[in-house]
Amino acid sequence: MTDNVYRFPRGPYGLVKLSDIPEPEPVIPWYAGYPEFRHKMQLAPGMLSVVTGHPGHGKTSLMAQLWFNMASNHDLQVTVASFESSPVPAYQKMIRQFWAGVPQEQMTDEQIRAADAFARDHYRFLIHEDDSPTLDWIYDYIFKDGNEPDVLVIDPWNRVENKREKDQTETDYILRALIKLRVFAKDNNCHVQIISHPAKRDIRYRDYYPILEDIAGSKHWDNIPDQGFCVHRPDFTDDAGNRRFDVELYHLKSRFEEIGWPCKFDMRFNPRTGRFEVADKPA
Repeated sequence: MTDNVYRFPRGPYGLVKLSDIPEPEPVIPWYAGYPEFRHKMQLAPGMLSVVTGHPGHGKTSLMAQLWFNMASNHDLQVTVASFESSPVPAYQKMIRQFWAGVPQEQMTDEQIRAADAFARDHYRFLIHEDDSPTLDWIYDYIFKDGNEPDVLVIDPWNRVENKREKDQTETDYILRALIKLRVFAKDNNCHVQIISHPAKRDIRYRDYYPILEDIAGSKHWDNIPDQGFCVHRPDFTDDAGNRRFDVELYHLKSRFEEIGWPCKFDMRFNPRTGRFEVADKPA
């Protein structure tokens, strides 16, 4: 585990005086690789974040870029519970391109070996035989074989089996699940990130970026997490039919000022490097 840790004090409980409550350690964010993000949008250990966006708009790949950058900068161990993007070849390709800065097909054998060595040292993957695990299954496997994650990414939430108790509503189930994940993040000094699709709506709705309240099932998607993000592509092609690679990254919510405030970043995927860049840089 990294020394860059945010420990929440445990107790005292019940009726207490303010002077009896210990001060938490300061929030020390990880550097996500983009100086433009500093102070405005940062990620830190011990937090729960939620990412939404329409299917196919790049939620997985853009967040994978950010976690790769932070794993590189802070020697983090990232565990990905991936149930839509297969670790091989999809995630493997992203890691290789992020490492080398060129498309995978242009990488040398030496570059591929070095990138794969980085992945072995910094990544673990949770794979369920039916791609439909429960949260309890994730908790059962996350610490197997001495795994000590700094980051847990659940992608996507929509593939996690909803195991509600008898007479428990979906809203109450989501509330309990998010609270449990937030406690898990605090207790294990681990950033937990959930990637979740918004609820289905009229096709015209895809012209607009969704917010946390648009995720199916509950207002608690906005209430409970420490941070919220949206990844949105306003256009996939230009007027001439050429591909566009522009991506809007919205920081929708931040519970702590140390990790930023609501804002927007214009990003772009650069096909020549296989990486995401701030939009004012040439593609």
